[in-house]
Amino acid sequence: MAMMGGVAPSSAVGFDVVLPLRDKAGLEALVAAQHDPSSASFHHWLTPAEVNARFGADAAAIEAASAQLRASGLSVTAEGRVLHASGPASAVTGALGTPLALGRTATGHTRPFATGVIRFGGAIGAAGGTVLGLDRNVREHRIYSQRVPLPASAIGQPGNRQSAVGVYWYDDLRQAYQYPSYQTMITVNGKKQRLDGTGATIGIVMSSDVLDSDIKMMFNHENFTKNSGQPADPRLYERVPVNGGAAAGGGAFVEASLDVQQSLGGAPGAHVILYSIPDLTDASIIDAYVKVVAQDVTDVVSSSFGACELFYTAAYNNGVDETGQLQLEHEIFLQGNAEGITFLVSSGDDAGRECPTANYVLQGTNGTAIPSVSTPASDPNVTAVGGTNLITASTAGSLDSSYVGENAYGDPEVPADTYGVGATISDLWWGAGGGISTIYAKPAFQNQTGLQTGSTSFRALPDVGMQVGGCPGSEAVQPCNGGNSPLNGNGNTQRSAVVVTEAGQYVGVIGTSVSSPEFSSVVALLVEQYGRMGNLNSYLYSAGHAQTVSGSNSATRSTTVFHRSIPGYNGVVTNNQPVNTGGAYYNYTVGNGTPIVYHLVGAATATPAGAPQTSSNP
Repeated sequence: MAMMGGVAPSSAVGFDVVLPLRDKAGLEALVAAQHDPSSASFHHWLTPAEVNARFGADAAAIEAASAQLRASGLSVTAEGRVLHASGPASAVTGALGTPLALGRTATGHTRPFATGVIRFGGAIGAAGGTVLGLDRNVREHRIYSQRVPLPASAIGQPGNRQSAVGVYWYDDLRQAYQYPSYQTMITVNGKKQRLDGTGATIGIVMSSDVLDSDIKMMFNHENFTKNSGQPADPRLYERVPVNGGAAAGGGAFVEASLDVQQSLGGAPGAHVILYSIPDLTDASIIDAYVKVVAQDVTDVVSSSFGACELFYTAAYNNGVDETGQLQLEHEIFLQGNAEGITFLVSSGDDAGRECPTANYVLQGTNGTAIPSVSTPASDPNVTAVGGTNLITASTAGSLDSSYVGENAYGDPEVPADTYGVGATISDLWWGAGGGISTIYAKPAFQNQTGLQTGSTSFRALPDVGMQVGGCPGSEAVQPCNGGNSPLNGNGNTQRSAVVVTEAGQYVGVIGTSVSSPEFSSVVALLVEQYGRMGNLNSYLYSAGHAQTVSGSNSATRSTTVFHRSIPGYNGVVTNNQPVNTGGAYYNYTVGNGTPIVYHLVGAATATPAGAPQTSSNP
């Protein structure tokens, strides 16, 4: 972060003090039991107060730490074991024992930071408190979406369905992935209701607001009201600003619009909450997750952003290990899992090469993209969502978007200065992120018999996939994956995209930012029927194992919940052999596979959604 000068003594400054869990091992054991069908604790979720009372920081320690901050002239608000402190810069300097300065991040945000070592004695030091939000080494996560040109026919009827690769509207995806028909009725607590996400709440974390008019425009384009008999109500969601939130606009505007529209498009009966944050720094993201677990009102949370996992390791920070921030986030996800909250995260858009070599970061010299993964997708307490290029039926004059197949071929990109350091990164690839974590150990859910993830020690990702799309315009080597190489399916150039409404315009979008919010609508259908699911990975890998044991991938069998054997390539070669994404069980682009939704959500007797803009798929 570039220094801009000092901070005026009277300027308002805020930061967090995070106290450690009192019994992390106990919380981990409880969460394991909550996800074990043979345990008496299975799906018996806790409230935030119960988690804090049993495993969080001691109440006396929280009060003593708060008192220490107030004694320094700061205002303090506690959310569990996280203390939000604020006050004039002069008071903050006195409390932390170090001067402050102003800096500008790579994306132009101005933030105060501590110029020296933060030294806390007293109650905070004794409790092992960590300060968050005043680091000079500010990391801003990248959004995982990319605009692509939208054919003029895409907004016509039915021209947008005359291509086997879209572009796709929300109801095209509902038919292709076989969501239950909109006419499917279920009984919940003695009351009949549609299986459309009713009663479920989806959370979205993003650094922009959205426009109500865009949500309505999206539904109106597909004649939702006419075909469903229900109003296209753009007030199906609410906003929760965190640290002041953000206005609608900027680089994250299309992302926020995409997230909300994909969630509601797949589960129009769900309630969506947009947690709006001012930027995508670690501090703002963590504060959003703290708000999510403290409020405990969302059943599933989708995040369409991430950062290179290696950026937190000592090799990328001049010998200083900064993975503690990831462990803090890990514990927040763990608490959310104990409350029954499911976290979904886009797996990244750099195929199997998320990170550059360290010299690019530290010396600002030309580097190379290397096999690596994205965080927070690599955290085992979240479900990492990757994906593919969807291929559907294409009949002139028809809206039919029935499933034909998928491919996961990545697109090589031209060298670029991705992080603005004044040098370039070569060997860049576009495609759903995936690979092996270097930080998180292999979780229990990836120890299923017969499951080969490529590592016996570390977590592999993603866990599941849906439509992502490809060919990122001028960033890609053109034509996208042209030629006749086995790495692109001997000339397979089928690349897909989805349509989003942004500021009253239709735009084409690709990225794992499509697949994560889309999959949140699938989780909403599960929640509507069975209640909260917690860490969904236990469910997904068990379902995948059952499919493998059945010995059949026939889409007509109820045990077949995933499309598998999807061909592709993610830009990584090991031992002179390409890491092909076409594995029979698990691969680094779609994990377990892409969903056959009505089977995955346990509605196998339902009729799948039909053609778009019909009563079964409005």
